[in-house]
Amino acid sequence: MAIKPAKKKLCFVVGPIGDDDSDDRIHADWLLEDIITPVFDEHFEDFEVTRADKISNPGQITSQVITSLLDAELVIADLTTLNPNAFYEIGIRHTIQKPIIHMHLEGQRIPFDIAPFRSIKFSRRRPVDIRGARTALLAAVQEATKDDHEVDNPVTFSRGKVEFEKTATPTERLLTDQIGDVRARLEFIEGYVAGGVTISRNTINYDSFEGSNVNRLLALPRKIAIVVRARSRNMSVNTFLKMVDEWASKAFESFNLEPSDQTGREIVISVSDTREHRGRAEMFRETYHTKEIQVSVGYPKDE
Repeated sequence: MAIKPAKKKLCFVVGPIGDDDSDDRIHADWLLEDIITPVFDEHFEDFEVTRADKISNPGQITSQVITSLLDAELVIADLTTLNPNAFYEIGIRHTIQKPIIHMHLEGQRIPFDIAPFRSIKFSRRRPVDIRGARTALLAAVQEATKDDHEVDNPVTFSRGKVEFEKTATPTERLLTDQIGDVRARLEFIEGYVAGGVTISRNTINYDSFEGSNVNRLLALPRKIAIVVRARSRNMSVNTFLKMVDEWASKAFESFNLEPSDQTGREIVISVSDTREHRGRAEMFRETYHTKEIQVSVGYPKDE
């Protein structure tokens, strides 16, 4: 009697896929065929690697994708292009707290929420870059498949923080706040350096910024720039960032949030220059400008 081969474990790959011959599909195929699959073929023969568009079973594709996200022993997520569907799928995987490996194309900026968590950079510029990505992926898979591997993602971090705050002493809370402050400063600096900051003096009326250091503002053509500065140092950088992000979310449906310096105590909210946004920007200033928080608004010069 023939012995059935053991069922292979599943490595499910998520990320931008796109239509046939699209840039996203070319990118997705290149990552799968040149980096991910070779690593598993050589080192992890007990795994089957697949992607949503490779699922051949009959049935609703969305249901099959979610099932794969829930059941797969490992998920590899490509963060490149910040694809909304991919991040929805990543969120599902984070929620169930099972192993996931993040990857992204070199030069891609990673969203704030997951930036602190390791992501493997890859590049197609040189053969050595591909070999380096394979080596990094091999190490990550070896770690993620260990029996004692502890999943670390924004969900596990938040849950752990909630449990910690229930029992933490005042000293432990102070240390945690200070660590968060340092981490936020590092994230600001990384974003500042990676952003290639340039100032377009011809498009922004800097007279509107009441005392702000205009040489440090991240202002883009045809954008309204709202500068929020924390005057008090009693508030941690991390708390300040979250507060400004919450305010901006209430005022605008779409916006960019950037540091204007390396201290993390001055943040620029940039939005497209429309009549509605001008009104909302003025309302934002009137609402949140206080002795503790300075809010200034800058508009593009009329052409």
